[in-house]
Amino acid sequence: MDEELGFPLRERRGTGRTDTDRGENDPSHARWAWAALPDPELPDDPDIPLPLITAEQAYPVFERCFLEARDRVRMSFRVFDPFTQLHSVSARKVGEIWFDLIAHKLRKGLRVEIAITDFDPIAVTSMHAMTWDSIRGLIAAGEASGHPERLVLRPAMHPARVGAVPRVLLWYKTWRELHRTACQLSGLPPEDRAEMLQLRPGLRDHITERRGRLVAKPWPIPELYLATHHQKLAVFDDKWLYIGGLDLDDRRFDTPRHDRPAQETWHDVQLLMGGEAVADAHRHLDSYLRINAGATPEPTGRILRTLSAHRTPSILRMSPKRQVEELFDAHRDLFAGGRDLIYVETQFMRDRDIARSLVHAARANPDLGLIMVLPAAPEDAAFARARIDARYGDYLQARCIGKIRRAFGDRALILSPAAPRRAGQKDVGPRARMWRAPIIYVHAKIAIADNVDALVSSANLNGRSMHWDTEAGVRLAGRAAVEPLRDACMRHWMGEAGPQRPGESGRDLVARWRGMVRADSARVPELRQGLLLPYPLRPAWRLGRNLPGIPEAMV
Repeated sequence: MDEELGFPLRERRGTGRTDTDRGENDPSHARWAWAALPDPELPDDPDIPLPLITAEQAYPVFERCFLEARDRVRMSFRVFDPFTQLHSVSARKVGEIWFDLIAHKLRKGLRVEIAITDFDPIAVTSMHAMTWDSIRGLIAAGEASGHPERLVLRPAMHPARVGAVPRVLLWYKTWRELHRTACQLSGLPPEDRAEMLQLRPGLRDHITERRGRLVAKPWPIPELYLATHHQKLAVFDDKWLYIGGLDLDDRRFDTPRHDRPAQETWHDVQLLMGGEAVADAHRHLDSYLRINAGATPEPTGRILRTLSAHRTPSILRMSPKRQVEELFDAHRDLFAGGRDLIYVETQFMRDRDIARSLVHAARANPDLGLIMVLPAAPEDAAFARARIDARYGDYLQARCIGKIRRAFGDRALILSPAAPRRAGQKDVGPRARMWRAPIIYVHAKIAIADNVDALVSSANLNGRSMHWDTEAGVRLAGRAAVEPLRDACMRHWMGEAGPQRPGESGRDLVARWRGMVRADSARVPELRQGLLLPYPLRPAWRLGRNLPGIPEAMV
């Protein structure tokens, strides 16, 4: 069966009904037997953010905050799978998966509000199905609790739509995608076909049945949705805010050891913090959908956002109307203020305006150093055959990285992580290996300047995150808040030798790291001291393709 479409059926644990189980390569498939992790300690001082590196640190904290919540929890995630396994000792006393934890807390009187991103049902039908699989599971959790009225669910489709003229021009390609989906569904047994259609409500008006087979309707021309809600945050009562780049499912669970096959690694960074940011997060959750609908933006204090809305009229345009670009402005401001060292972890570096900001910072400050950590290849090119949009992203990133390298010269290190072992047959993908080792996939979104200014958010350094999608993050100020984050990130990649030493300048740190990285690249993987290696720019140049006329923010 095509993995884009479907999943064999099984009995979902805790639901008391048959549900869909995703295939082995699907993002939420769990192949690992989890050992219960110790219950984490929450910060004594809520004003000092707690950095959480990888899901092994983040998920137990997420579970404890949920367990300790008394009145209400509000969440907005791109992916939230209620069948994700629990990890902390206390949570596993309640059950094995988040379904059990949610049902337990609903019984105890907790009110839970969850918004999960919905996706274009034609362009990304598998993600659309994943959302509705999660919604159905959460509805079952509410019913199992006996108090479904305490659970508020929102499958959130971004309202921005492609204009009429581009939709007409893309009609044949859209119809071909519908035709392909209809053919795949038609090949299923009738009961499985009905199951797959239930998980794809957005296809109901565009696929019909003729002579026992499903066929794509040529009319009406479907709406196309390019923007999405990409934020990942949870607010627990008025006490804690959990925010960053990490969604919830088993695909995203990884450990600081990254000892899995390359295609199952997932490096991410999340923050837990209290203080005034919690009330600001409530204001953001109250207002972001209204702003998406065209309302005048309202300030949300410490919560920095990217928000867009549907254009009216939008006859000729593919892009949404830009409403709030606080994260874009904050990144440029942070880079402009750097004097010693800028440290960045990001999934993509594709926005040319952001690249220009770094170039200007390099020219204005001759002593400024730069360390940037990126995945060796985007997920849709590293572990699968790259589609044309992924190749366009490679093209943009190669141009941006080239400009940054030329501006900084030997003051910059552009790096990618790889596991300290030799790549084997279980590391699957055309670009899943580098320097004889399996890559570690980077999904973190952080930027730090001079150990006194930092951004942690859901936003990548690409046009989509800076201008189109719904994103949320926070800015940290002062050494007390920033230093634990930077040291935790540097120590994660380079061990105890990673953090900046007293009296060491940013340029000296870059030079020291360069020596360590060069030494590691000359060693066999098993003898390497750190996890970082030179970023492989050549494949991006070789495989990247320009697409004139296509908005850069699409990728």
